[in-house]
Amino acid sequence: MRSSDAPRIALFAMLSAAPLSVPAQESKVEQVVVTATALRENPLDVAQPTTVVAGDELRRQIAGSLGETLSTELGVSSTYFGPTASRPVIRGQAGYRVQTLQDGLASLDVSGLSQDHAVTLESVVSQQLEILKGSAALLYGSGAAGGLVNVVSNRVPMALPDKPLSGAVELRRDSASNERTGALSLDGGFGSVAWHADYFDRETDNVEIPGFTQSDALRRELFESGETPDDVRGKIPNTASDSHGGAFGASWIGEAMHGGLSYSRYDSVYGIPGEATAFIDMQQDRYDGKLEWDLDTGPFQTVHLSGSYNDYTHTEFEAPGEPGTTFNQQAYDTRLTADHQFDNGWRGTTGLQYTNIDFEAIGDEAFVPASTTRMTSVFAFEERHFDDWTFEFGGRAENQQIDVQPGTGLSNYDRTAINLSAGAIWKFTGDDALALNVTRTQRNPQATELYANPDAPHVAARRFETGDEHLDKETAITTDLTLRHQGDGVRWLVSAYYNDYSNFIYENPTGVFKDGGEGEAFQVFEYLQGGATFHGFEAEVNIPLLDTSIAGIDRHLELRLASDYVRGKLDNGNDLPQIPPLRFGAGLHYDAGPWHLGTQAFYYAKQDKIAANELPSDSFTMVDADASYRLPLASTSVFLFVKGTNLLDEDARQHASPLKDIAPLAGRSYHIGARAEF
Repeated sequence: MRSSDAPRIALFAMLSAAPLSVPAQESKVEQVVVTATALRENPLDVAQPTTVVAGDELRRQIAGSLGETLSTELGVSSTYFGPTASRPVIRGQAGYRVQTLQDGLASLDVSGLSQDHAVTLESVVSQQLEILKGSAALLYGSGAAGGLVNVVSNRVPMALPDKPLSGAVELRRDSASNERTGALSLDGGFGSVAWHADYFDRETDNVEIPGFTQSDALRRELFESGETPDDVRGKIPNTASDSHGGAFGASWIGEAMHGGLSYSRYDSVYGIPGEATAFIDMQQDRYDGKLEWDLDTGPFQTVHLSGSYNDYTHTEFEAPGEPGTTFNQQAYDTRLTADHQFDNGWRGTTGLQYTNIDFEAIGDEAFVPASTTRMTSVFAFEERHFDDWTFEFGGRAENQQIDVQPGTGLSNYDRTAINLSAGAIWKFTGDDALALNVTRTQRNPQATELYANPDAPHVAARRFETGDEHLDKETAITTDLTLRHQGDGVRWLVSAYYNDYSNFIYENPTGVFKDGGEGEAFQVFEYLQGGATFHGFEAEVNIPLLDTSIAGIDRHLELRLASDYVRGKLDNGNDLPQIPPLRFGAGLHYDAGPWHLGTQAFYYAKQDKIAANELPSDSFTMVDADASYRLPLASTSVFLFVKGTNLLDEDARQHASPLKDIAPLAGRSYHIGARAEF
């Protein structure tokens, strides 16, 4: 333990006994439906650990990227690459093992290819965010082998609205990045037609930090090697951003059949931390369609057809007016599912999915050759209730073909992955349940892992990457056990999991450096394969301290204690890189009618279980506070909120971030916003 940890732990202990606030997750999700599950069920009724963030809780939690919005959820971290580019990390796994979806269809961007590439999904215009922890490959393919995040929107309406016109206008601002965000969402309908429109605009400046951009560990290493650390402090240079986008969709709603189309646009320009003038200019045009047909004969109940087409491009500029590498991707994703229920009590869904991705990178620093990837899948899921027991079974076969650009001398890829799943839920009392989920997951390697060019620098990530076209499928056996207690009093849950991988694919930092241009040395990373294990837990308890009504106003005060942990190791005994550390926290939240008040404290332990040529991350304590008020105004309401984050102004670094040693999280920041709903 560092000597400076003592006051932090003492402060954490005092805060744990004081009025703290962390929203109680399980109490928030009891009335919601998880659209990303096979049968669109309540998260308490599925064997796989699932979290939903929605409503006022989502408004208070929204950040500048999807990863940072969800990074405080149990079992979730982020790849923080500045205020714009940040992907979710679920139970220590990220990249090609964690899929990001919009309304059940892939985001179809290139954020999985590299951590400097932003996700083209926007939380501020979403209805809810769904997190499936552990393998979701059964329904969504090997890209969800470690979990998924589904952003639920209403861009293709599937029901007629209650009013001819409704919507929301939202304004947000924060002090650390000087974020200025505005968003508008509208829903309406006439006759059998429903429509939706939304728009957002966000600008940020360079992120303010409490100390140096370089971590203490990096500065020590530079001193010991005879080099001089830089003296950049106070702000992370080149982290400003400008993002905007919107969508319009319309549907026809009939008695037995309804369907519609939508178009959306996403534009973002953002700087790359660690580079003096480099930035990414990104655009995505996306078209989505849905069709649902309710059947009234036979065992089949509803047929769902959905599809998305994406035209994506981004250019990595060395400086204004100096374009470098351009990434282009045209892709489409289609799903056909049929829900059924048999007379013997079994119910489920069967489906087909086809995804086609046409990718190319153009420029001297194009580190991945052009390729076309096609994935064809068939899957089925079945469920049956037996008194206090529920059993779930499923399977998926996914064929993946990658045709690499001719003339490279590289071999094409053609393999089939088989995924199997079995789960059981035992509700042994009215308030208690034990859930077990066992999966056998296979994941095909992706084009970057197979074909990354070791002679082309990946400047934004400050590394060279070496692919291996002989990589095999990786296979994992995952066991997930959850015990939970619900009810009007104390609520708690404990989840433990163990992932046993064969042929696990990982990026190994070699410790070898090569000239990346302009005198900068980049480390060489190589894609390797070997046995690996992940194990960990998530636990929380929610204790009501006050539940009463005074002067006709319901008042509720609740204490929450929570912790999560993941350990990732190779079978040879080496630690895997970028694994989040142990985290634990405590808090209280107080609700009285339209008011919500609270604060929270989370302690992030030092991460010294690190891979070769990886630096450790120091511990830190994150203290936040928030207050919100819902003001009714005639037929509308205005949600007002203020929040303070990192109130101790800590030098906080996400160990899951590849830039943790040169780009800490924002320092003390104050957020304010208003959302008018009508």
